[in-house]
Amino acid sequence: MTHAKMPPAREMAATPAQFEPIHRETVMDTVARRIEQLVRSGNLKAGDRLPPEPQLAHMLRVSRGSLREALKGLMYLGLIKSRAGDGTYIQSSLSRVLNQHFQWMILLNEVKHLEIYELRKIIEPDVAALAAKRATRPDIERLEAALEGMALGRGNPELFRAFDIQFHEAFAQASGNAAIQTTMRMLYHATSEARKAVLPFIDNWDKHWQRHERVFSYIRDHKPELARKAVLEDLLYAESLLHKHIQSLDKQNANARAGAPIGSLTAARRPKPTPISRSSRGFRILVSKRNSPTPSRRMPHI
Repeated sequence: MTHAKMPPAREMAATPAQFEPIHRETVMDTVARRIEQLVRSGNLKAGDRLPPEPQLAHMLRVSRGSLREALKGLMYLGLIKSRAGDGTYIQSSLSRVLNQHFQWMILLNEVKHLEIYELRKIIEPDVAALAAKRATRPDIERLEAALEGMALGRGNPELFRAFDIQFHEAFAQASGNAAIQTTMRMLYHATSEARKAVLPFIDNWDKHWQRHERVFSYIRDHKPELARKAVLEDLLYAESLLHKHIQSLDKQNANARAGAPIGSLTAARRPKPTPISRSSRGFRILVSKRNSPTPSRRMPHI
C-alpha cells in the first residue's frame, strides 16, 4: 500500500487573505454583546431593569470596574439609561438614539442634505399614498389640527415650522407602519438645520400652506394617487429652497474671498415675502390653546 506524498511545506503556505483578521473587543463591546444575548434569549426585554451590579458582573463574566465603564459608554450611546436610586434600564425605544446618530452623520458630512431630500422623494410620496388608504378618524383630526396651526403661522415662520413638524409626523403615523414612522422621523430631524436656514427663501406663505392643504385633503378623502403627487410637489419645492440656500452660501463665500462684506449679499439676494392673505380659503382656522405647539427640544424638520 502506497501513501500519498505530502506536498512541500511551501505549497501549503496560506496567504493572509485566507484568514479573517483577529479583532480585539473592547470591554464595552463585550458587555454590549452579552447584554444583547440576554435580550435575544428572553431574559431581558425593552424597558427592563438590569440586575444589580455584582450579579450583572458575574453574569457577564467581567469585573465590576470594567462593567461600570462599559455601562457609562452604553448610556452615552443611548442604549441604556440610569434612574437615580432605581438602577439601570434597557431603553424602551431607540428612535431618539437613531435620530441623534443620523444627525451626527450629517455633521460629519457622511450624508448630505440634498441626498436626504433625494431619499425623501423616493419614500415620502408612497407614505402619503399609504396614509390615504389607512387614515383613521383620529389620524385625520391630528392632520387637521396641525394644518390649522400652520394657517395661523403663515406670518410667523417659526410657528409655521413647529406645526409643519406635527403635520408630517401625523401623516407618517397615519401610514400605520412603525418602521415608516421611525424612518421618516429620522429623516425629518436630520434636515432640521436646513429647514431653518431656508425659511427666509419662502416668498409666498399662502401658496406654501396650500401645498400642505392639498396633501391633507387627499389623505382625508382617501385618494392615494393624488396624495402621492401632492407630497412630491411639496418636496420638490422644499428642495428648490435648499438649492437657493446653497447658492447663497456659495455667493457669500465667493464674496468673502473677493474681500467684500458678507452680509450685504444675502440681504440683497433673498426674496421679499408677499403679504399674507387673511381671506377665507375654504378651510376654517381654529384659534385655541389646543393648537399652540408646546416648547420642545426636538429638532424641527422639513
